[in-house]
Amino acid sequence: MTADARDLAEDVADMTDDVPDLAEEAPEMRADVQGADGAEGSDADDAEGFLGGLRDLSVMTSFADHVAHAVWSGQVTLIERPVPEIEGLVAATGLSPLIDCSVVTGDPGLISAFMERWHMETSTFHLPVGELTMTLDDVSSLLHLPITGALHSFHALSTEEARFLLTELLEVSAEEARAETTLTRGAYVRLGWVRDIYEMRCQARWWIVVARAYLLHLSGGYAWGVAALVHMYDQLDEASRTTTQQLAGYLTLLQCVTDDTYQETSPRASRWLTSKAHMKGITGAPYRARCDALTVTDVSWLPYTEHRGVRTFELISSFQGQLKWGPMVVTARPERVVRQFGYIQSIPPPPVNARLSHDDIDGRWMHFAEHVLPAGELCLVPGQVSVDYME
Repeated sequence: MTADARDLAEDVADMTDDVPDLAEEAPEMRADVQGADGAEGSDADDAEGFLGGLRDLSVMTSFADHVAHAVWSGQVTLIERPVPEIEGLVAATGLSPLIDCSVVTGDPGLISAFMERWHMETSTFHLPVGELTMTLDDVSSLLHLPITGALHSFHALSTEEARFLLTELLEVSAEEARAETTLTRGAYVRLGWVRDIYEMRCQARWWIVVARAYLLHLSGGYAWGVAALVHMYDQLDEASRTTTQQLAGYLTLLQCVTDDTYQETSPRASRWLTSKAHMKGITGAPYRARCDALTVTDVSWLPYTEHRGVRTFELISSFQGQLKWGPMVVTARPERVVRQFGYIQSIPPPPVNARLSHDDIDGRWMHFAEHVLPAGELCLVPGQVSVDYME
């Protein structure tokens, strides 16, 4: 990455360190907090747990506020490929792999079904087959973004700082910047607004500004390997709350449909199609019912075997501990999903939630070899677990 390109990319990231407000842009991503049958959940929260759901409250301590408790008791038009005039500028930032594998259309049913099964205490999806999650290896293989190097630090922008950057980098008027940040109630911008700026600057042939708008739209506050995972975890944590009505984050990590024209040298995520036509073509039982019916043999536990010649497995992918992206901190818990690393899953230890200082997080990450998942007993069959795990 060149120095100028790095500065540009960091300026873009600073503008979207907080989550873009997609409520107006993406109503389909709002959490559906009622079950398919419209039944409302029970308010029971006694020593025996929740009716029809969680019994042991020692791990899921915030389940009462989780959208899954409430469940029991449109689509987004995005910029696709950049115009040819800015392809070189985009390539210089190191974010080109995202161009070919970014979700163009969100599937609200699929996203909601998984969002409802995400729990922030464990950083995993809870499914009938056990726990699953997105790992650093997923980010590396799906997006071809680097997962090594120092964790980026920055401060959250104030609204005034965001307005200044919008006028400087996107060359909008002070009135336009003020109107957008007033509408989004903070240092945020809507993807639709950025898309409009991109199209207007293309018409005016202001290519540097076009490149900035495209990068802002492409990265959306989550750029480069670890940042993509941190931002996705953080957004799922927030979206799983009953009070949240939208989800931001790099949705390519959540959804895709098979593309027969895929070439193995491409980022693995481009193996799947993400167009509106293909999303509309998805048929079958509701996603909740599909998730509830999952069996061990339905899951591809080691999906990148054929891709290892292009993207090798990196030891840092099995890092255990806290990750950060600026002020955002999440916890990677690979010990809860060792089947995704080829090991037999046993009952994991209770999650430790003590927050480390940012310096300690940086230190552990830079000395990751001391904090990786220890080798376990290899699975004889994919998805193997100990006899007591499922119960």
